[in-house]
Formats: sequence, structure tokens, C-alpha cells
Amino acid sequence: MQNTITLILGILTSSFLVGCLNQGNSFKPTHTVVSVSQSSPFDPTKAILTQCSAELFRPAVFREEPFKVLIYDGSASYSNIPAEMAQSETKIQVEPSRHAEETEPAQYAEVEETIEVERARSELYATPAQYQKVIREILIKPEHKQWKSACLASSNSSSCLETIHAERVKIPTQVIIEPAQIHQRSLPAKTIKIKRKKLIKAGKGSGSTLPARYTTVKLMRVIKPWKIISSLVPTQYETISIQRKLRDEQVSMMPIACTDTLKPEQIRLIQQALLQAGQSLSLSGVLDTSTIAALHTFQAANQLAIGGLSLETLRKLGLT
Repeated sequence: MQNTITLILGILTSSFLVGCLNQGNSFKPTHTVVSVSQSSPFDPTKAILTQCSAELFRPAVFREEPFKVLIYDGSASYSNIPAEMAQSETKIQVEPSRHAEETEPAQYAEVEETIEVERARSELYATPAQYQKVIREILIKPEHKQWKSACLASSNSSSCLETIHAERVKIPTQVIIEPAQIHQRSLPAKTIKIKRKKLIKAGKGSGSTLPARYTTVKLMRVIKPWKIISSLVPTQYETISIQRKLRDEQVSMMPIACTDTLKPEQIRLIQQALLQAGQSLSLSGVLDTSTIAALHTFQAANQLAIGGLSLETLRKLGLT
């Protein structure tokens, strides 16, 4: 039995080995060759080289900021409320009574008396602030230089730079030259003079008596004292926009493309890149004033050195 099993296993093993020998090629590893396509040869006529050099210009950098300008100087304000006065009357004798029929005349002395009709007093009073109109001149943008439109850079770029004068605005303002103040004043007494007869020696007589004579005097007195009411007049401002310089302009010598050797195909590449960057120009193949102006506008918008086809400009345009 055991010999039979051994025989069967031997037959199966031989069959397997024969099958493997017949299909041996399928176990061999295969090597796939990938063909890499070669790009088209580089066109030297379209290469833009930076073999020249010139002074290029980086404009100053400004930042717009709000600026508060004082146009009205605030101050304290005072209102004067004077004392309220009331009037009264009093009678003063100017001639004593006497006998209608005198046997011995009375003796008089004529005198002049000073009568106080309003008492002396002290009061506080305020004077308003005194203002002066002043025209303030505010610098809203400092003097700076800019690159002239359609001017190409050279070894000396001073001819392509122009000075832009500082911008200023005039604003009328009200400033205090003397603040509001509180003062003290003394009001003297008010008096009147009255002539009257003063009895020195009484007379003698009979009969009826003549009554004394009086004069009426008006008196003034304070019934409500003075008062000062204070308030505050607020300061007033006007907000304007100013341009604050963050960085001065710079002129640097940099390598640039030689514009006099550029081919029409190269210029069209530049014009196409500028057109795609949002500039307005035609694909003329000529480095005309509109192309130069578009180039400078593109450089200024991207904070690049202005004036020529520098390496940084070509990179920004995607031409290198």
C-alpha cells in the first residue's frame, strides 16, 4: 500500500516538472523600455538676454493715511447773568415844620447831604475767548521723483527723471489767542446830593403849624446775586488723506536687455506678455512709445525697477 502511494506521488511530481519546463519563459522578468520624447530645439531668436546695463529707477513707496486737522480750538464758554435789582422809595426831610405865625423866627442852616441810593458791591464777570483765523498749510504728499513716460533707461538716467513738487492743501482754522477768563470788579456805591434846612434854634409863634417838607428818594438793592454759567465748546477736527512716504526713491545700475538688438519676434513676445498682464497695446513687433509706456506701467504696478527690460521684469512677465 505504501509502495503504491509512493509511486503515485512520483508520477505527479514528474508531470509538474515537465509543465514547468514547457512554460519556463513566462517566469523570466521582462524589461519595458520607455521612450522619452525630446522637446523641440530651443529657438535662439526668441531668447531675451540681459547683456546691457543701465540705471533703473525704483519709485518711492507711499501709504495713504487719515490725518486729523484741528479747525476750531475748543474752549470754556461763560455766560454772564447780572444781579437783579429792586427799587424802593424813602422820604427825606428837607425843611422842618414851623409856626405859621412866628413871634420869634426859627434859625436854620442850609446843608447838603449825600444820600446812598445803591450800596457798593463786588461781582465776577466773564469775557469770551478771542479767536484768530489762521490758514494752515498741510503737506499731503512730499516732493518726489518719477520716471518720465516712454523714456528708456541709459547709463545715466537723470534725463528720464522728473521732480514732482510737494502737494499741500490750505485749511482755514480758528485758534484761540486769548482764552475765556473770569474777572472780578468792584461796583462803587451810588449817591445823590440833597440840600435841606437843618434846624439850629426853634422859633416861637402862635396859630397853625406848617408841616415839614420831604423829598422822595429812590433806592436800589440786590434781590438776586450775579451768576456765571459755564459750558464747554468742543474742539472740531477735519480728517483729510495724506500720502506718507515709507521708502525713498532709488536709482541702481542693473543688467537689462539691449533694446537696440531686440528682434521683432522678441518684441512681440514682450507685447503679448504685457497684454496678458492687463496692459493696453498692439502686437506691432516694434518697441514704440505705447509699448514702453505699458512696460513702465506694468513695472510700477508690480513695484519693479522702472526704465528697462531687467531680469526681474522678464521673470515677472514669464519670459525667462
